Amino acid sequence: MGLFSRELDVRSAAAGWGITSNLSHPGLSPTNLLSAQPGMGRKKDTGAIRMIRMLSRVRILGTPATAALPALLAATSPDARGGQFYGPDRADVGGAPAEQMLWPPLRDMDEARKIWEASERLIGARFPA
Repeated sequence: MGLFSRELDVRSAAAGWGITSNLSHPGLSPTNLLSAQPGMGRKKDTGAIRMIRMLSRVRILGTPATAALPALLAATSPDARGGQFYGPDRADVGGAPAEQMLWPPLRDMDEARKIWEASERLIGARFPA
């Protein structure tokens, strides 16, 4: 998804589509996304989930409210730049939303192009350049 988003931004800028595409990460916070963890479906929280909840309460990790802020920054800030990555400013786990360095797997624009082209083949459509 991240590479596709970056390629969308590059193609939009080149073709004048008027679309800005960037990435965001919520950090760690005690939201329903924790249900994707190994403890899913258990009657009691796992130790890891209890630790995340405790670290959120003391503001080391994010909260459900702060988890939304990187996406809001990426989507609404006039300073948000296309093809960039936004997340919490404290070790990618908590803090204020800010522009972040792209994670290494998100830097390979040759792979981004390949993912875009594979998507076009799978849906049987090409987008004008």
